Amino acid sequence: MTDELSGIAKAAKNLLDSWSEDPTLARQLTEILPDLREAAESGDINAQNVLGGVLLEVEEDPSAAASWFRRTAERGSAMGQRSLGHLYANGLGVVQDLQQAETLFRAAAEAGDVYAQFNLAQLWWGKGDARTVASLLRSAAEGGLDEAYTPLGDLLVATGQDAEAMRWYLAAIGAGDADVVHEAIEVAKRLTDSEIRRAGDQAGRPSETEAMIGTVRKYR
Repeated sequence: MTDELSGIAKAAKNLLDSWSEDPTLARQLTEILPDLREAAESGDINAQNVLGGVLLEVEEDPSAAASWFRRTAERGSAMGQRSLGHLYANGLGVVQDLQQAETLFRAAAEAGDVYAQFNLAQLWWGKGDARTVASLLRSAAEGGLDEAYTPLGDLLVATGQDAEAMRWYLAAIGAGDADVVHEAIEVAKRLTDSEIRRAGDQAGRPSETEAMIGTVRKYR
């Protein structure tokens, strides 16, 4: 199995990644769907995964999407496992089965899929060991998944790790999450300027760091 996408799979994936912001791309996806399906039916595992995504998100046919994701999951595709897990977790095109979703997310997470790591952490949130959940979120965040920044910060605050939480809150702010600003300020009030700067260096967000320091100084 290779991660290199064939021409048709790559073209379809690029359109799929952009179509939610530009619905006019749905027409182009529909036009190339026959070629994508042909590649999938010939055994191209990447085309199969992309076809599943098109069927789920554009064609709104989760049952058909589940069929393709099941094929790739059985062949060991982390994307297929994670995608099929999502369907089981939400009862889309399949009967909802959280245990099956957990099994699939776990397999994909162990293979390094950051979305699966995040999904598994969400599934275990408040139920499993907090350190395990934090480890999954940290792996996803360090893998570049923006969605993991804020919940990781929240969990670290809950376990008394304010300085590390600050790192991920600053990363979240830098990624455009304005909702976390209030929580970040409350944490920053408990930290020194040097601690905030250290967190900012780790997050790679110098401008957000200095803005935060300037904001919290008025409370000291």
